[in-house]
Amino acid sequence: MTPDERRRALIEATRPLLLEHGLTITTRQIAECADVAEGTIFRAFGTKQNLIEAVVDDCFAPGPVIAAIDAIPADLGLEDTVAWMVRVLQARIQQVRALMTAINQTKLHGARPKPAHHDYHRAINEAIGRALARFDDQLGVGTPTACWAISAMSFAAAIPLADHPDADDPRQLARLVLHGIATRPEEDTSC
Repeated sequence: MTPDERRRALIEATRPLLLEHGLTITTRQIAECADVAEGTIFRAFGTKQNLIEAVVDDCFAPGPVIAAIDAIPADLGLEDTVAWMVRVLQARIQQVRALMTAINQTKLHGARPKPAHHDYHRAINEAIGRALARFDDQLGVGTPTACWAISAMSFAAAIPLADHPDADDPRQLARLVLHGIATRPEEDTSC
């Protein structure tokens, strides 16, 4: 394995352990899960803390979300495209939430400033914008507003602060983003 592949394998092995055990995981557990010697962790990351922070940084990396949005089939209509994006965004939000809950990030970072991920939202919005570009003639708002609405609705529905009757239905959330809460007016066919 190259050093980068080894680091990736350790991050992948550590993530589920953090979800299950939180910060009580040991380097021995990580080494067993990754099928490496315990010293490999220290050679690759220096400390267990550095490895945990690498898992957190990896969880915030926009690459997998962008790849999933870029993989939207070109033959999908607007509603199916938005539902796909909602599904992808909600899955990532739930992954981040689960990890942060498991490790209680305030204990992880203490007084240390949290990593800056301001480019995350910009990169995600660019991917959403690319996916929506073929529907410009169907949007009643500009692309930045459409990106914001899709992201905001996905985020709001993924947070369990209140009962969201349709939070688990990406298609229903896509319809809400696209059409709002009002019924569609009947088309006048009397002409």
